[in-house]
Amino acid sequence: MIAFRDAIIKLDYDKGQQPSLARIELMLSRIERVWTSLELRRSPGGHGWHVLLTIEPSPRSPMEVVALQAILGSDPWRELMQVERALSYRKAPAWMRRHWNVLYLRDSRRERHFNLRRMRRVNF
Repeated sequence: MIAFRDAIIKLDYDKGQQPSLARIELMLSRIERVWTSLELRRSPGGHGWHVLLTIEPSPRSPMEVVALQAILGSDPWRELMQVERALSYRKAPAWMRRHWNVLYLRDSRRERHFNLRRMRRVNF
């Protein structure tokens, strides 16, 4: 059995407005969690925000991390991709398990648009 150790919640907010820390605390309190460390920073593109949290009690699985990120308002497209990574976590090689919960350091909208176009082309 593979032990799950990635207890960092990584939130990606694409809108320019700073995320509400009060809302994050409210949502965590509803599920009986508290944050023990929090880092708030502008995303590298300068248009959004990244929030890194550690919480107690810690999540026990990759899917729990994705669920927490989604209910805390992280970018829904990012979390949609994270679901796929979480589902394949146990079968993934060790290096991939270490990097499954990614916060991109650059704007990948062009890349995402290209991949969606390519996927549509393949499906026709």
